Parts: sequence; C-alpha cells; structure tokens
Amino acid sequence: MADPISLSKIETFIRHFIQPNEEEWNAFAAILKEKKLKKKDLLLEDGQTCNFIGFIISGVIREYVFENGKESTVDFVSENQFVVDFQSFILSTPSKQYLEALTDVDLLVFKKDSINRLYDKYKIWERFGRLIIEHVFCGVEAKRKKIIATTHEEQYRNFAAIYPNVVQQVPQYYIASYLGLTPEHLSRIRKRV
Repeated sequence: MADPISLSKIETFIRHFIQPNEEEWNAFAAILKEKKLKKKDLLLEDGQTCNFIGFIISGVIREYVFENGKESTVDFVSENQFVVDFQSFILSTPSKQYLEALTDVDLLVFKKDSINRLYDKYKIWERFGRLIIEHVFCGVEAKRKKIIATTHEEQYRNFAAIYPNVVQQVPQYYIASYLGLTPEHLSRIRKRV
C-alpha cells in the first residue's frame, strides 16, 4: 500500500468525481503501488503494451512519438494527473509512444487487471473509469480547438497558464515541439509575452 501523503493526493483528486465509501476506497487503495522514476527514465516505450495507469504525485512526464524520423512531443503530464497511453491500455495493443520522466517522478500505479476486478466488484469504480475517460476526451477536444483557433502566441500563453510548473521545469525545445514551433520561434514568443 502507498504512503499516506500519496494516498491523500489521489483521494482528493478522485473525490472530485465520485464518493467511494470506506470499503470501496480501501479496495482501490490496496491495488496502488508506489513507483519512482529518475530523470530520463522511461515509463513506457514504443512497442510495449500499456497495462497500467499512473497517478503523478510529483514531477513531469513527457509523452512523445517518432514519426518520419522526427521526435514530436505529444503532451506533458504533471502532478495530480493520470499518465497512460489510453489507446494501448484500452485495446491491449502495442504503444506507439514513449512516456519519459523529465524530472524525478513519484507516482502511484495500478494494473489493468486489478482495476478491471474493481470494475466488476464495485460499480462506483466503473463509473469513475467512465468519468475519467470523458474528462480526458473533453480535455483533448478543448486542446484541439485551441490549436486550430489561436495564434502561436496565444497557444503559448494558454500552455503556460495550464502548465506553469512544466514551463519552469522542462527544456524549452520540448515545449516548442509540443506547440509545433521551432525553438527559435518559441524564444521570440517568450520575449514578447
């Protein structure tokens, strides 16, 4: 079982969505395992099947892919967020991305088979899974619309507002890659904002 501080963080997050009773909470807490990553460690590699979901207690993870010989940052995941390759997790197919620690990372991890057992036994956890997927989908949709409808400068401002700790903790060329910019273009934007 995870330490009390980590459990408190994930419980606070979960209780924004559902209100498990003591038995339901204890069943979930029992499947959580603590994991620590050092900066540059990979949590998931291209070709591996993602059979876990992680909840970040501290640190930043970068999701990236290689396409046409070029590395592209897809997203950043930081404190109080879940990290997972949902497509690989849901379909049980090999991942096409990497999950890399950009800082030292502490997280809680639970396995797919464990959460599926909870879904079968406790309806509330199945509901939580659905609510999280809806939450993630809405977040992805909002990001997509902002990218289409905003300037690069607005995109950077939005990014900095949503991920203030990422802006300060990760190399700027990763942020440039995520925003579809060259590092030089991002540097010019940062000087203006």
